[in-house]
Amino acid sequence: MPRGPEWPIENETVNRAEAAGYEARKVSWVGRRGGPDRLFIRPGRAVFIEFKAPGEEPTAQQQKELARLRAAGLDATWADNVDDALRILGVK
Repeated sequence: MPRGPEWPIENETVNRAEAAGYEARKVSWVGRRGGPDRLFIRPGRAVFIEFKAPGEEPTAQQQKELARLRAAGLDATWADNVDDALRILGVK
């Protein structure tokens, strides 16, 4: 699997989130484009995160998909650095 410039951010976030008790799943969005990269789950909480390279923002399609998930009542956002991703998850 090719790894983009966001991979180190995603990988460290996954490792630290799992150490804090989250289950982390890479998400494949069959038949849809722009869905977030990961789903983080722990009792009482599920969060979708789209990972971006430092300084980058989600594409228009990714922003649309994140908005659809939020409109459905789900926690869905994006991060371009480990600190923000861990803050979103409530992991120190």
